[in-house]
Amino acid sequence: MTSHDFIAFHMIHNMLCFPQSSAAVGMMGGIDAADSDDEGMMGMMSGRASAGKGDKNRKVPFIQDIIIELAKKGELNDGKKLSDAETEMVSRKDRSMFINAMKLVEELWTEEEELFLRSTPDEISESLEELKVIAETIAVRCLTKLNEWEGRADPTPTGHQKPSYVSVGTRARRVFVSRKKGDEEDV
Repeated sequence: MTSHDFIAFHMIHNMLCFPQSSAAVGMMGGIDAADSDDEGMMGMMSGRASAGKGDKNRKVPFIQDIIIELAKKGELNDGKKLSDAETEMVSRKDRSMFINAMKLVEELWTEEEELFLRSTPDEISESLEELKVIAETIAVRCLTKLNEWEGRADPTPTGHQKPSYVSVGTRARRVFVSRKKGDEEDV
C-alpha cells in the first residue's frame, strides 16, 4: 500500500465512521458529488443530504452549490431573479432564508458574474471550472460583506463561517431589517 493509498483509505474511513466531524468531508466536496436523486456514495460520505428528506443531521447546501445548480439548469438565463428561482435543494420551511440569501447575492455579484451566470446551459457546461470559481467567489464576498456590515474589525471570513443559504439568509435578513428601520427613521 502506497502512502497515497493509506491516506485515501483513512480519509474514507474517517468519513464513514465520523461523518459530522471529519476534516475529509470538506476535502471530498459537497453537494456537487451528490447530483443524483439517490445521492450516491459520495453524497452519503460527505454528510450533505439534500434538503427536504427529513433527516435532522442533514447539512444545508452552500449558496455556491445553489448558484451552480441554477446556472447549470438554465434557471437564470431568462432574467429571473435568484430569489424567484426554484430548486429542490431548498426545503419549503427554509424558503424565506433562501430568498434573503439570494437577494444578498444579487446585491453583491458583479455585472460580469451576473452575465456569465445568466448564460445558456450549453454555454455554462463549456465553462464549469469558471462557474465554480465565480460561485465560490460570490459566496466569500457575501460572508465578507456581512462581517463588514456587522461591524467586525476584520471582515475576512473565519474558518468556521460557512456560506449555507440558511446562515447567510438569516444574517442578510438582519441587515435588510436594520436598513429598513434606518429608512423609516429618516422619513
